Amino acid sequence: MADQRQLLLAGCASAGFAPRVRHLAVDWYAVAALVACGWGICLWPGLAPVPEHAPPVRVPLRGEPGPVRRFVAVVRRGSAGQLPIARAVAALRAVADEREAKGV
Repeated sequence: MADQRQLLLAGCASAGFAPRVRHLAVDWYAVAALVACGWGICLWPGLAPVPEHAPPVRVPLRGEPGPVRRFVAVVRRGSAGQLPIARAVAALRAVADEREAKGV
């Protein structure tokens, strides 16, 4: 969740303001409860669980620069040359390159 906080602060800064942070939560259900009570906003990753009792309203981020997320492939030392691992990493790179080319 620390990366979400950094993204939120960076987004606010690029919009020309700094939020007054009064509450921090490290559990998605707690975050959802705070937002549902009107006590803030958050950046909600697509893979985070969405509680049924207080589903957040998702607002797509738009504008330039768009939000990005960087990934790093990590393998055990000496295993990068093994054919199954090399193929998997190559497939991940191909998908990432394709998405980057589309601007996604």
